[in-house]
Amino acid sequence: MATAFTNSEKELIRNRLHKAAKECLGKYGVKKTTVDQLVKMAGISKGAFYNFYAKKEILFFYVLEDYQNSLVDKLTKKLEKETTIGIEQFSELIFELYHNVRQSFIMNIIQQQELQYLMRKLPEELLMNHHSLDDMFMEKVFSHIKVKDDVHISVVTASLRAIFMSMMYMKEIGEQDFEEVLKLLIKGLALQIIKEDQNE
Repeated sequence: MATAFTNSEKELIRNRLHKAAKECLGKYGVKKTTVDQLVKMAGISKGAFYNFYAKKEILFFYVLEDYQNSLVDKLTKKLEKETTIGIEQFSELIFELYHNVRQSFIMNIIQQQELQYLMRKLPEELLMNHHSLDDMFMEKVFSHIKVKDDVHISVVTASLRAIFMSMMYMKEIGEQDFEEVLKLLIKGLALQIIKEDQNE
């Protein structure tokens, strides 16, 4: 008979699994990380793992989502300190967000082009919920900027996602110029969505 975990034990195990998953994604990527590696690092049985996650890709998804949420929280706090966000401030903040991603464990799976593979392995409802979270984040951002009348949150969110996905093709785009390309794409989006007073 399986041992029932207390709520505090469940939280501890989840934290250990998330830490192990983060480390493995940074070192090995999605395909080369096994459930055996994860449970060994977390100090739990394989059976216990499946009490928490149906497969390793779902654990990876939650680890990525946690990381994204931490970035969004930092960005939201910065936005709250500003009275109004213009094109330049918006461009700098979004670039900083992407720059942080480039310095993180996520870049390993982006460079190995495993992000699409991971998304294909996930249940559809997880992805749909994730896109809803992106839209909620953009609503927070929009509350700090003057947005042009014809701008739709879902389109801006999809545009930011498309710019993010360009990191998978950094070598093809050109690593030497990639940061400038990223800045240009973000600034271009900012120009399309933000309304600034002419006399500012």
